[in-house]
Amino acid sequence: MQISRNYRSNQTFLQIVPYKQTLFLLLSLFLFTACSPQAVLDKPASGVLPVADSAQLPDVIKTLISQSDHQFLNNDFAGALATLERAVRINPRYAEVWSRMAQVYLKQGKIEQARQHAKRSNSVIKNNDSLRKFNNEIITSDSIEDSSVIQKEQAH
Repeated sequence: MQISRNYRSNQTFLQIVPYKQTLFLLLSLFLFTACSPQAVLDKPASGVLPVADSAQLPDVIKTLISQSDHQFLNNDFAGALATLERAVRINPRYAEVWSRMAQVYLKQGKIEQARQHAKRSNSVIKNNDSLRKFNNEIITSDSIEDSSVIQKEQAH
């Protein structure tokens, strides 16, 4: 049995490959996979919509939704609405965009505009019962205080 020059039967892998190089390689691999663009896009919108987005959204819409979620979570409601309006101009058939707009208006206290956007979202929903339920909570609430959407958000 022949043993290579760099390997002796009593050596471990870490003795053969320098420790710092191994650590660097493992850390680089971890950071590369954790920070990939797909990993960022697949993260659920924490606190913006209580339901997952459709997997069939085009990348440009996913990017705009992600940007508007960030703006919403930083209380930049005007920026979030402007970003969502860009998504609507690209294609007005995505219910998630309309629901996010309803959520922004609800957060601003504009219940009538929130209802209108929730109804518009319901008009383009195909198979997302969770999103329809979310929209119906906005539509049927008499005031912002009645909305369980706001109550859930304030609990965080």
